[in-house]
Amino acid sequence: MKKLLGILVLTFLFSGNANADVNEIGSNHIAAINNVNGIYYEHLPKAKKQKKHLIFYVSTNESGNWAGWAFYAKKINEKSHKKAYKKCMKFADKYTQEDCFIYAIDDKIVWNLEGPAKPKESESAEAKAEQEKQAQIDKKPGRFFEDQPDVNDDHQIHFIYLLSSKDKDKELDINGSIEKIVHRVNGKFLKMSAKNKKSNGIGQQFKLDMTKEGKLDVTFVRMNVSKKKLDGPEYPTDIIYNYLREKGFNNPKKVYALLAGFKSKHGNSDGGEGGVAMTVIYIPAVKSYGQPDMDLVILHEWFHTQGASYACGKRDDGHGHVKGSDLLAANTVKSSIDSKNDTYYRHDIEGCPDLAKSVFVTPTAEDPWDPYDVFCRQNRGNLTHKDLYGDFRGCKANAK
Repeated sequence: MKKLLGILVLTFLFSGNANADVNEIGSNHIAAINNVNGIYYEHLPKAKKQKKHLIFYVSTNESGNWAGWAFYAKKINEKSHKKAYKKCMKFADKYTQEDCFIYAIDDKIVWNLEGPAKPKESESAEAKAEQEKQAQIDKKPGRFFEDQPDVNDDHQIHFIYLLSSKDKDKELDINGSIEKIVHRVNGKFLKMSAKNKKSNGIGQQFKLDMTKEGKLDVTFVRMNVSKKKLDGPEYPTDIIYNYLREKGFNNPKKVYALLAGFKSKHGNSDGGEGGVAMTVIYIPAVKSYGQPDMDLVILHEWFHTQGASYACGKRDDGHGHVKGSDLLAANTVKSSIDSKNDTYYRHDIEGCPDLAKSVFVTPTAEDPWDPYDVFCRQNRGNLTHKDLYGDFRGCKANAK
């Protein structure tokens, strides 16, 4: 964010002309109001010194990003507003993906900080019509748009087939592809855990959200968010997780595993990203890895939803991964689970979380612990290790 603001500051410093389309005053909260005012009060005396008017357009979004343009005009008219607006939109397309509105004219700040910015009525109606049209196209036999009734009240992983607003629907939720992937990955966990030195040959699996018919429960979600916005400056998973929470995917007894039908341009999440309660896998990216790496990457991210690895583990690298050769290694994942039993699986480190005892795996331990409770609500319970919470222990949900 600091880098972004620096870019925007330079943008304003080199302003000289700008645009305008429709002369509309802004009306919404601006998270970076101090930065916006800093630019405004910097340019106001400069415009006066040149004996020109100052027209200041600003764009902001719900994530707190902003962009704008300070234009020095000989006259305040339709032409000068169009120039100011056009220049502002050039940077808004890159940094906020939202419209530009008037923030100030000369000495007067006209932006209303108390109310939400309203989209142009015609654009709003057009966008709504397009969404409704797409929603009708997405309705297909066997597809669910909501989490189906649970067959039990146990902890479990729920799966979502996720698309951005314009993604092609490859029907991975209804053609059996996601179900096949999930059972294959869970089967690898079973085999790998059974080989662990302290497992006594008994492997574990994740508890999956199933329908009453015995099929994997997969929800279809098409976001009204463009791929362009997901590839913008804001980290895509922040946009995705917030969107899904607002849609009601926030059951504290569930991990939400998202299988996205698009790639991410963000280098640190080209295959996937996970944290407690939610994870996203970019299917086009992981498919390109081929077998068995694709399955290992997916299982790697599922482990992150359990808070692993753990800061109290001996080989934890401080960023959620394990030093050395392991499924949770930072760069190259291997088909082994904590083979040294000293980091996150059957480690016997007193007061430190053990993935083998998570409430999300079966067979369930006699003394299980809940990752959501520990890392989101921060209720330690009997996990008393002094290094329980490290820098990486990210909770991806609103604690209830």
